[in-house]
Amino acid sequence: MRRISAKTAKEGMKLGRAIFDSRGFELIASGATITSEIMKTFSIYEVGEIFIEDWRVADVPVQPLIAPELEGMATQALRTIIVESQGESLIEDELLEEAENPIIEMTRELFPEVIGEINAAGCQSMKEYAFQQPAKVAGLSLLLGRRLELGMLELAGVGMAALFKDIGYILLPSGLQDKVEPTSEEELLIRKHPVLGAEIMGQLDRFGPEVSEAIYHHHELWDGSGYPDGLSGEDIPLFARIVGIADSYYEIASARPDRPGYMPHEAIEYIMANSGDLFDPDLVGLLTRQVPLYPTGITVQLNTGETGIISDSNLGHIGRPMVRICFDERSRNLKEPYDLDLSLPENQGRMIVQVT
Repeated sequence: MRRISAKTAKEGMKLGRAIFDSRGFELIASGATITSEIMKTFSIYEVGEIFIEDWRVADVPVQPLIAPELEGMATQALRTIIVESQGESLIEDELLEEAENPIIEMTRELFPEVIGEINAAGCQSMKEYAFQQPAKVAGLSLLLGRRLELGMLELAGVGMAALFKDIGYILLPSGLQDKVEPTSEEELLIRKHPVLGAEIMGQLDRFGPEVSEAIYHHHELWDGSGYPDGLSGEDIPLFARIVGIADSYYEIASARPDRPGYMPHEAIEYIMANSGDLFDPDLVGLLTRQVPLYPTGITVQLNTGETGIISDSNLGHIGRPMVRICFDERSRNLKEPYDLDLSLPENQGRMIVQVT
């Protein structure tokens, strides 16, 4: 399958994977031929990327680590809680259970083995950001925690902390989360959201204290410049460090009121540039080995002029994926595309210069 932006879709293309809405409901079935009506659906539902059939990579599977249905269920559950609990400091058990169930299922999907590729794309819908972004952060937090060999119960706690990291905003004036240039007074309110969120979760019997602790400290930074307590280094609880770095990745990768979302390799570059300053260097190293800089299925151009499709993201080889070369250096279409492993020494002079 080939991965493209929904905005570049053309009539006649065939979907290689089903399209789901933000609630986890299937909008368009796999195998459907794209029509003008389907393209309107992409626009209405603000679909970011799609997978299409392409004979050149027909043998390349793109298996999501977290099922889109589960991510959608978590998104919808969080949306319901935020809408129905606005201004309330107590969340109903029934609503919490609806949010807990997809997190537990996500956790189970990582055992006994981690299979699949995390969805590195951020949120393209700004109006859905408050609901979608935490669900994405939960998936990445679970992956990082699993690689750190946390147990299933610990992992579920990390996932819940990630999903509810911003729940404190329900006790603050609406719109603060999307403020581009908050006033000094608004900034003070924004900095209260992890404290308020920890208080909300701390009064619930169904979660351990580590969940509230992670929510409280998820904006602390490795160099001590974060908030609310200015903790630094390993004084920041591990769960909070995990949620914090996953939160930063998807905030950068997502469209925000003042800018478009960054590509995965750009977001990872920011994280790497701030290793040891803003972020735990060990977690930075782990993150870069788990999030594909160039996800399977995207089209890239090399410094040699060759163009191809990522056939294997080569997790662990940072920024050196396997590329199926489809066009030569003169942009001539190859009848027999071939794989080029950029992680091999003989290909060290080849660099990805553009994602198309």
